[in-house]
Amino acid sequence: MVLYTLILVLSTLLGYQSQVVLASITVIATNETYVDRMAAFGPRIAEPEGLTGYLMAPLSTDLRHGCEVMEAPSDEWIALVERGNCSFIEKIRYMQQSGAVAVVVGAGKQGQRIRIVVGLQCRTQLLSSIGTGDTSDVQIPSVFVAQRQYQALLQQSELFRHPMQVRMEKNDMLTWPLLDMLLVVVLSPAVMMLFIYTTWRMRQRQQRKEDLAPTDFVTKLPLRTFKAKQSDKATTDDSSDDDRHAECAICLEDYVDGDNLRVLPCKHEFHASCIDAWLTGHKKFCPVCKSDVCRKEANENTPLLSV
Repeated sequence: MVLYTLILVLSTLLGYQSQVVLASITVIATNETYVDRMAAFGPRIAEPEGLTGYLMAPLSTDLRHGCEVMEAPSDEWIALVERGNCSFIEKIRYMQQSGAVAVVVGAGKQGQRIRIVVGLQCRTQLLSSIGTGDTSDVQIPSVFVAQRQYQALLQQSELFRHPMQVRMEKNDMLTWPLLDMLLVVVLSPAVMMLFIYTTWRMRQRQQRKEDLAPTDFVTKLPLRTFKAKQSDKATTDDSSDDDRHAECAICLEDYVDGDNLRVLPCKHEFHASCIDAWLTGHKKFCPVCKSDVCRKEANENTPLLSV
């Protein structure tokens, strides 16, 4: 299912849109398969069982084009007729009146070719398969084969002593030939790697966001104004006794009078501009003790074990 979806996506990106419904004719005795194109009018071949019958060309060469009613050579007869002398829709109507359960129309001459569109490949020249006017009276399916397939089927039908039994079925897999599958094989890893890389980048961005402190939280941390001591004799047990020799651990510049210092919950102080940029753009941890500045302080209501 994933591969099928990927194929559809890649086909859309490549600008390809299939307008041809492909089917196949399998000779049951030899198991040989021939690609054909279903007509745009009349019923479709039933899925998944397909249609089984005896593929037979008209016995008389005068009737090989299927442009008149003829006697049915067999029950469950699938008519094999040649292009020319009348329109496609007329051939189908005549063969329907002759008792055929389906019709295979082929190009008999080298210059008459039917294009079988397979995936991104165009095999031969396109022939119109759209019936003109009202085609509601057509009750049997019909397909079209290229000149080579028509000649091969005609020769095989003449070699069999008994009527040649074939199975006609719709085959969607034929719409994806080797070239298409190679494109999928080549592009699938690239698409998968792009998906993995995008997911990884989003994960990294989310993780980085979680590692930073919110700006509104940082701006609410306490500030104090630095004041240098007037003399070396004025010493106390206060934490400000070392202010004369204190420096910012981030920019390594000495504090001077009037500097705004940001005080973290761990009591370490830094230039407000330095620590604000650190917490909101690098890590939410104190550069000195590595404590999380966003972590709530423990109190009597804090549980001993996290759930």
